[in-house]
Amino acid sequence: VARTIERSVTAGRPRTRYAVGFMAEPSLIARRVLPDRAMDWIQTRMLG
Repeated sequence: VARTIERSVTAGRPRTRYAVGFMAEPSLIARRVLPDRAMDWIQTRMLG
């Protein structure tokens, strides 16, 4: 996480989002494809 923060702070044109962690990349992909209501349902189920 620290390396990603360093990369984002020192980047000339930082990206809007950085994927960090086990499920970060699949989550970003799912957010692009699924509607908000579906993502809300998934996150609610995962977090309890």
